[in-house]
Amino acid sequence: MNDLTDSTISNYTHIDLPLEVAEDRKIISDESAFYRESLYTLRVYGENNN
Repeated sequence: MNDLTDSTISNYTHIDLPLEVAEDRKIISDESAFYRESLYTLRVYGENNN
């Protein structure tokens, strides 16, 4: 993301589910991270798992 502008990064992150469901100026629930869209997730498997 080094080549993205600050406004591009802001727009990208503000449509992520945790920010979408959080109330203004409230703590974002850790639980919401488990319900993210695939665009915002990365799952790394072990060497033996595909």
